[in-house]
Amino acid sequence: MLRLLEVQNLALIDNLTFHPAEGLNVITGETGAGKSMLLGAISLLLGERAAAESIRAGEEAASMQAVFSNVQLYLDAENETAEELSLSREIRMSGPNICRLNGRVQPLAAMSALGRRLVDLHGQNKQQSLLESDTQRELLDRFGGAKLLSLRAEVGELYSKLNILLSERERLGGDQAALERQVDFLRFQLSEIEAAELSAGEEVELERQFRRLTHAQQLSAISAKLYAELYEGADVAAIIDRLGMVKKELVAAAAIDEDLVEILESVESLTERLTETARELRSYHDGISFDAAELQEISLRLETYKKIKKKYGPTIADVEKLAAAISLELQEMEGRNQKRSGIEREISATKEILDKQATELRSLRQETAVLLVEKINEALQSLSLQGARLEIVFHPLAACLAHGCDALEFVFSANLGEPLRSLAKTASGGEISRVMLAIKSVLAEEDAVPTLIFDEIDAGIGGVTVRAVASKLKQLARHRQVICVTHQPLIAAVADHHFIIYKEVSLGRTVTRLRKLKADERETELVRMLGGEEGAALAHARQLLKEGHASLS
Repeated sequence: MLRLLEVQNLALIDNLTFHPAEGLNVITGETGAGKSMLLGAISLLLGERAAAESIRAGEEAASMQAVFSNVQLYLDAENETAEELSLSREIRMSGPNICRLNGRVQPLAAMSALGRRLVDLHGQNKQQSLLESDTQRELLDRFGGAKLLSLRAEVGELYSKLNILLSERERLGGDQAALERQVDFLRFQLSEIEAAELSAGEEVELERQFRRLTHAQQLSAISAKLYAELYEGADVAAIIDRLGMVKKELVAAAAIDEDLVEILESVESLTERLTETARELRSYHDGISFDAAELQEISLRLETYKKIKKKYGPTIADVEKLAAAISLELQEMEGRNQKRSGIEREISATKEILDKQATELRSLRQETAVLLVEKINEALQSLSLQGARLEIVFHPLAACLAHGCDALEFVFSANLGEPLRSLAKTASGGEISRVMLAIKSVLAEEDAVPTLIFDEIDAGIGGVTVRAVASKLKQLARHRQVICVTHQPLIAAVADHHFIIYKEVSLGRTVTRLRKLKADERETELVRMLGGEEGAALAHARQLLKEGHASLS
């Protein structure tokens, strides 16, 4: 709850301290005394736009600080150990505003978000959390109790799971069809390479055979000519024959001089080698043939090598390296494809379950809405809003979110026969405040905001209605800290704590002051508010206080 509010140099406020307590706190005072400035300070802490003109004349900056106690349920992880929470803001004539959360500088948005979990401010033209769809949904769900909240949590978990699966599918890349096409393309490439069965050794041999077959006639003529010159010369004696004559002469000479024996042996050896060479040439010549079919087959095979190297080469080694890379990529993609297929199945199953649970959640919310609307409309009738009615309408969403597949909205009609409109567009600020009070009174135990502030909730009402409003405020204060700015003595009389705001002159300047009233001072203030003869008004004031105390006991 709000334990302390300090305001400095804001409009007529030079230095004001407010210590509200548990239960119902009322603030009264003359019109123009500064009640709006006090609530304006709270609005600034909740993120309202600040204007330099609001700074007290002659000062360079205005500041406000709110201290909250018993805040453990509302803190984030960074502040979860704090026993108290301090929100402060400094507005400067020049330079940026400074916001602090427990003394640490924080963005205004962060401080505002936390502040709105602690304070709900209802009043003329003030931002009200109950006008927001998220808050309306939260209140309905809390009214629905554990079953509805549990089902909502389940829907939220399914939504989170679905988002994780969708992110995983996105991480795998592309759509399923594109992935299949890529796999098919890689399979085709690998199949084409593997079907070619290329090898560097075969390519060399094929090229050799191709050259031999292409030049078969030339090779046949050359080998025949060389054989003839070595062994079977026709017109001229063959080399072997001439070596035979050399050998014959050397045999005769070696018989005379033994030193020629070694030379003779060399000639004999050479003769034998040349004879063997001649036989090889003859065999080579005899083996030469021209087979057109074989040449065609070799040409086609070499064309395969040329084609594959052109597409995947330029060398056989490059082709083999690419094939290995494609094989690895295929393994990875096929594994990814299988994983993606599994994720697709899981996404489909999760969507189906999510839709089913969200449909059940919608039905349960609609059932709960009927009961909640009935109670709220009963409360509205007792707050001088006869003929007014509130309904909760559901709008289907294009896709399910964490809270379900519907957006809901509180719609309101202030008068019988008038159309229902969004609660946020209700014209009368007084009507909004009373609608808020009706809702808060019904949802007091479910609403988590610990401090509720009502600014002139009694505007435009009187008599029996004021008494009903007072009763509602008192009822609400049993569950939450309530702060109410009022001009109605009936409401002031039932307060647990009564504060008066007033103006006085100090050092030649007008300033706003605030103080808590004692019992006898409350009588005096009620007399002023009643505006009657002092004797009769005092008796009336004492009667109101007596009734107020009796109703509080």
